[in-house]
Amino acid sequence: MLSAHRRRIEPQSPWAPVAHSASRVRCEFSNKNRSDDLSYFGDSYCRIDAVQDLPRFQVSLQFKTSRRSGLLLLAAGHKDYLSLELFNGRLQARIDTGSGEKVLSSTVGLQLSNLLDHHVSLTMKDSKLTMAVDNLYTTFISLDNVGEELNVDQGVFLGGVKDLEVEYLSTAVPFLRGCMSHVMFESHDFDILASAATICYDTKESCSSEFEAGDGDTTSFISPESFISFPTWTRPSSGFRSLEMLMKTTIEDALLLFHPGHQGDFIAIGMAGGFLKGVMDLGSGMYVLDNVEVKVDDDQWHRVKVQIDPNEFQINVDSKQVSLPLNGTEKQDLVGNLYLGGIQRKMKDVFQGYLARVEKEVTTESFIGCFGEIKVNQKGRSLQDAVITKDIHVNCEGELIDDYSTYDEDLELTTIPPVRITYINANTDERHCFPREDWPVMFRNVSRLLDITPLLVPEGGEAIIDIVNLNPTFNLKAAGVRESEIIFTLLNNPWYGMVDMNLRQTRVKKFTLLDVVNKKIKYLHDGNEKYADQIQLEVTVHGTNLPECLSVARNYVLPVEILPVNDIPQLSAGDISITANGRTRLSPNLIKISDSDNRCDELKVTVTSAPTAAGYLENAQQPGFGLREFTCRQLKEGNIFYVHKGGEVTDLTLQISDGDLLSQSSTFTLFITQPQMTLVTNTGLLITQDDSATIGTQSLSISATPITGDVVYNVTRPLQFGELQLISDNGVPKSVTLFHQSDLEQNRLKYVPNLTADLKGTETEYIHFSAQLGQVILPDNSFIIKIMPALIGIAKSVPLEVEDGQQKLIKPEQLQAFVRESNIDSVLAQYMITKSPAQGVLMRLDKELSDGDTFTQQDILNGFISYSPRVRRAVDFEDQFQFKVFAEDQYSKVYTFPIKIKADSDSDPPVLTNERLVVLEGNENIINKEYLWVQTSTSTDFVYRIVQDPKHGRLIRDSPPGVLRFDGAIKVFSNEDLSLNRLVYKHDGSETSHDQFSFLVFDSRGGNGWQDEGHEVLRGVFNIAIQSRNDYAPQRVIQKPFNVVRNGQRLLTTDDILFKDDDSDFNDTQLVYVRVGILSGNIVSAMDPTQPLFRFTQADLRDRKVLFVHHGADRERFQLQVSDGLHKTTAVLQSAIVINTSHLEVMQRDILPKEMVYSVKDFPRLGHVVKLNNDSDSTASPVLDYIQSFTQEDINLGRIFYVSASLQGQDHFTVDVSNGFTTVEDLEVQVVIVPRIIPIQVVNLTVREGGSVALTQEVLNITHHFYRSMSIDFIMEESPQHGDIKYLDDEDGLVSFTWEDVQQGQVYYFHDSSETTEDSFTVMASVFPIHRRSASLTIGITVLPVNDEAPRLQRNTGMELLAGEESEITANMLSSDDLDTPPEELVYAIEIPSNGIVAFKVSPDDSVDSFTQAQINNGEVLFIHQGSESGGFSFTVTDGEHTSPLYRFAVKARQLTISMETEGELMVFPGTRQVISGDILRAITSEDGDEITYSLVKPPRLGRIIKPNQRGQFEEITKFTQTELDAGAVYYEHQMPSQPFWVLKDSVELSLKSPPATELHHSLPVTVSYYAANRNVSSQLWKNKGQDIVYKVRRFPTHGRLTLGGSDLPRDDDVHVVIWDKHPRTHGGRTCQPIHGAVVLEEIFLISLRRLKSNPRKT
Repeated sequence: MLSAHRRRIEPQSPWAPVAHSASRVRCEFSNKNRSDDLSYFGDSYCRIDAVQDLPRFQVSLQFKTSRRSGLLLLAAGHKDYLSLELFNGRLQARIDTGSGEKVLSSTVGLQLSNLLDHHVSLTMKDSKLTMAVDNLYTTFISLDNVGEELNVDQGVFLGGVKDLEVEYLSTAVPFLRGCMSHVMFESHDFDILASAATICYDTKESCSSEFEAGDGDTTSFISPESFISFPTWTRPSSGFRSLEMLMKTTIEDALLLFHPGHQGDFIAIGMAGGFLKGVMDLGSGMYVLDNVEVKVDDDQWHRVKVQIDPNEFQINVDSKQVSLPLNGTEKQDLVGNLYLGGIQRKMKDVFQGYLARVEKEVTTESFIGCFGEIKVNQKGRSLQDAVITKDIHVNCEGELIDDYSTYDEDLELTTIPPVRITYINANTDERHCFPREDWPVMFRNVSRLLDITPLLVPEGGEAIIDIVNLNPTFNLKAAGVRESEIIFTLLNNPWYGMVDMNLRQTRVKKFTLLDVVNKKIKYLHDGNEKYADQIQLEVTVHGTNLPECLSVARNYVLPVEILPVNDIPQLSAGDISITANGRTRLSPNLIKISDSDNRCDELKVTVTSAPTAAGYLENAQQPGFGLREFTCRQLKEGNIFYVHKGGEVTDLTLQISDGDLLSQSSTFTLFITQPQMTLVTNTGLLITQDDSATIGTQSLSISATPITGDVVYNVTRPLQFGELQLISDNGVPKSVTLFHQSDLEQNRLKYVPNLTADLKGTETEYIHFSAQLGQVILPDNSFIIKIMPALIGIAKSVPLEVEDGQQKLIKPEQLQAFVRESNIDSVLAQYMITKSPAQGVLMRLDKELSDGDTFTQQDILNGFISYSPRVRRAVDFEDQFQFKVFAEDQYSKVYTFPIKIKADSDSDPPVLTNERLVVLEGNENIINKEYLWVQTSTSTDFVYRIVQDPKHGRLIRDSPPGVLRFDGAIKVFSNEDLSLNRLVYKHDGSETSHDQFSFLVFDSRGGNGWQDEGHEVLRGVFNIAIQSRNDYAPQRVIQKPFNVVRNGQRLLTTDDILFKDDDSDFNDTQLVYVRVGILSGNIVSAMDPTQPLFRFTQADLRDRKVLFVHHGADRERFQLQVSDGLHKTTAVLQSAIVINTSHLEVMQRDILPKEMVYSVKDFPRLGHVVKLNNDSDSTASPVLDYIQSFTQEDINLGRIFYVSASLQGQDHFTVDVSNGFTTVEDLEVQVVIVPRIIPIQVVNLTVREGGSVALTQEVLNITHHFYRSMSIDFIMEESPQHGDIKYLDDEDGLVSFTWEDVQQGQVYYFHDSSETTEDSFTVMASVFPIHRRSASLTIGITVLPVNDEAPRLQRNTGMELLAGEESEITANMLSSDDLDTPPEELVYAIEIPSNGIVAFKVSPDDSVDSFTQAQINNGEVLFIHQGSESGGFSFTVTDGEHTSPLYRFAVKARQLTISMETEGELMVFPGTRQVISGDILRAITSEDGDEITYSLVKPPRLGRIIKPNQRGQFEEITKFTQTELDAGAVYYEHQMPSQPFWVLKDSVELSLKSPPATELHHSLPVTVSYYAANRNVSSQLWKNKGQDIVYKVRRFPTHGRLTLGGSDLPRDDDVHVVIWDKHPRTHGGRTCQPIHGAVVLEEIFLISLRRLKSNPRKT
């Protein structure tokens, strides 16, 4: 009898769909699709251009959302409209048919934003508008519109509205974020929506899972269009904004966060070169903060925290924090939405002014990766809080967020080398033998059996283990040793590959030297790019007379060296717009480079196109010199420009190389663009004399076309009070009069005041400049810098130079302070140290100075202050200390004093080895010279002193052999300890992934042992990686045949093979599969079938990245080695069946078996006859071939197979047999295909509570006759929970029973009398002799209950609800159970409530006095509040036979209240409009999410409240919402009076409403003042002559004179007008002086001169 396995044929279409992200785009579909779910993402909408006049209609639709507000449907006319919308959690319909707006709202208390499907219908008929929600809750209003129709001539909108200019649109109702389906709009049984196609924008078919994502879900950003927007990032009452999240990515440059603000304020967080960078503007210019502590592009989870308070800007990555001080007087005014991961495409044009500045520091391209655990102002944010999203997925695909738990937030940042796994000490010089004189001569120089030579393997490839690698040290033939007698046992599988033994016996990991000689043993590398590998072998020699030391088992290690394979880098060509006759900066956005193996620093770009006269490339560091190659890093840093010299340009052709491989040429098309320029930013600066200031694009900027054009600034007049300096790449400043826009973008330009200038007061520096782009010039521009004199500071700071490690005085020539107060001598100025030097000590006489200590200028004059280096090095290095200068109550800024320490001329430079150690959790490992070592060219005498101990373990000094080790922690060790393997790190077993200790290294030569360590030579940090325990091996949970079309291909997925691992931190990326040689196919990448896969992860299987391509035999059995990093197992796929002599044999005397030939006449229907071809003299792998004939010898040798293609059944094939002379025809071979899995049918059982029932053949029925005759055992895999499987006469439960027991009716299920209604157990049938088993069989048991239990009250919490509203009584509030009674039969009997009624949702106006637990569970029971705040009802609960005691259900009503969260004062510059933002006017309700409407009770006296309409025009309003305030859409506009003033007070009286809350009144104070800052007004003077102001002339005219009262004014200096608001009158022709405390304003007063009869020049 033959048996075969199932082989289903599953053809794979070459056009089979692959998993991809569904991008939301504009789509058009017919009417039938409106019944399907569509997802709306906060800016999505659909439009149907229907035109109808409707005397009556019915609208119906279904929606699901978590948002309390959103537009569902708008039927739009020029004047008429119907709007169905969610507003503050209630449905409302607004309608106007010509008689004015009417509003119909849904029943109070309905929960509609609970992510459940809700159906709503709206009907207008007989002058009545009726709304029904969920076919239960009905409301209506009467309409005074007899004879009127609803005129719809602008179309119907779903989910939102765009491109519609009408007056009735409500800005308080946003776009829908949720799902909508089954939309109908009928009139006279005709669906008006069928009259036109539905066009949708950015929707998605089906209801997206992102709407239900909670706080614990991560989010994937999957495309260049991805983003999330949240509501405005407000400033909370704590005073600081904060944002925290987890992030994971592999890209270097991306935008993570962006938020616009009012009048140019913004904040952006992005990635630049793999590090985080923050950019923000508070109104006075950009702040830039780099966090280069942690690289975040490593595909690992990182925790990011951003905090902004008035005084500091912080970015924290994995507890590595950087910060930047801010001007505490400035306040960031953010408006609009917070964007994460990218910016909405249409908003990029709106934000162009912001983004042009952001792009100087970070890219604005979208983030690709994952976010998780988002918190804004310490409050968790999920996708349910999002306003708009695009192209995102819930969960980070292929990863678990728990992976971040391996991150240690307390890691000290150091440069960490790659982890290096240590196996065993493979000492190739180890002696196994010590020859004796009585040994044969051939062994007298032999110390070991084998010489080992490393195996060289290409990355991701394979290599034969040859005799060269495992080479005997003596002549085997002369010693009488056969190669087959040297036996190798594989002790452990390699970490980064596997050993493939092309042998018949694969279960035993053994092979012989003969197998090595025959090249049957190979190593397969898994493609890992980082590590070498090792093969651990045990070697024995059998049956020889060798010396015992050579024949006993010895361990050897064969090193494996991986030869890296480099990928070819690539360039992406495109179009580049260049500036006509000017310079154009090239960037990675224009020249896109991709290389998976190399960092940007290693890539070089070469120009291969021919040079032309039209233009060339140049490096900004070497202007004027054409270049033919540049690096990727130079490109990213913005230093590469194309210079156009004139004429037509040709294409630019480039190639890229990583030093080994060269890409194909890529051609970029160049387009000449005529330049245009506009000066967009010119704010000037205000600085103190002792401080320099960076001039960046936040202060001075020109908007250029093209945007990549480089604008050249030329200073046209000398400066008076300082100079401009340009910071070069090496950090050295140089004085310049010409600079570029790129210098401003990179913050390389600084203004440095002259410290020696004696400023009498605040002086003004005018930087006169012209700007040029190509041949376009902007002439006669000025940049103004106000310089305030410094009262105290540093007049001289020259770096201190120290030589030969000697102590050196700091003299007045190097450090000198100044004090401008006339009554204080500069020698009394004091220095306070804020940060001590790190490489040495600062001394005052014999005392060491530390942080907080002070010294005076007199100490410097007296020679008391000196510096002494602690460290002596063979190379130059630097040190510094920081300090402030103060005198009395005057303090300076923080200064840094640099110290340059020359190399020690007598020093021999120390070389440090510092490699990270890997230790298994709870174990110990030796730190030897391979990991930590210091030496010079002449000495290794160094001592290490620990200055910071390990936190999660200790350092131990091991004792010599035979001496008990002392396990106490040590503080000092030496190179001798390291060289002798005596230093041990022991981990304490804690759940940590990292540890470290800090150390100092001393030269011990000339010292006195441990007591005198000598001088310090260096210091460092030693890092230790803690490898968590891996306690569980992978277990296979899906095991079935893998079927593929002959010569076809099929994806190998987790539906075909799946393993689990019970380790808590396991995820699919940690489970690695390595293939073993496949005879009949290949495993390749699904993305690139030309690339074979030797190693892949379970995550790759789940992500459908692995493809099996078939060729060869129809049946294959191959292995996949599966590893979780510690444990390994083997998975086997598929098998075949042999036809042998017990099935088919023909014999004849004198005829050899090979002469007896079978010819297949009729082929089998359910399978194939194949032959195994395996040449014993060849190393080729055996193959299975289809055949039409075979011999008896083939059968005898087991080479003929029947391969089944069916699960079970009967088959046959016919053969003719010939001996060469005669033929026997039509021999029929019958084949019975027995299913591999024992087929069993099971039925469920029914038993009374406490009873028993037999397991008969009707319950367990074996359906195949082959197995019914076998001896079958049933094994209990899962026992019943509420009973036992037992023999009728036995008390003990069974763990197994037989098929014979079942046939005889001896096996019973006994119920344990518990109050359960169901049970089950699982068995598996097995035939052990033939290794067959059934699937796991679960038999369900229904228990018929007996009512003998009373009801039990489980939960009675009472409830809270809003006064006057209704709320559902849920099972979380009121719940009872009964062990033998279902919820439908548990009845609550209630007394009359004291403060409301209990009713069912289907009839809320009718009170009830009873209900069931099932009705509570189904959400059908309401409590409707009426009357007092406190009350409730009494109740009992019964199951029909038993009744509980009387209980009380408490009900408390709470009032909805409005409160002010922010009460600020509005500052307005006269004659301008000022935004009223949420930072000065913000109210909240006691319930989250309710909108608040502000109404003007008393408008302002001096102005009006306005907002822009959809046409961009401002119009006066009397109402606005909190949402409009947060979006910066509400303004106060001051109207100039006719009379002069300086400061005026105004107010806006407001009433705040959010029904049913009590109305709140609030007064917004307004101050209109010339003190208020305004960027658009150049003067703070009042224009009216009547203002009583005294002018003091500071500089007289050069070509004229001034008179007062007929007399010439005495000449003074400075043509400034100085104005006091408090002053005496003018007397006798003399001007008055300002009194003490007067406010002084300075401005320029210009005088134009003209000839007679000429027009004055405009100034």
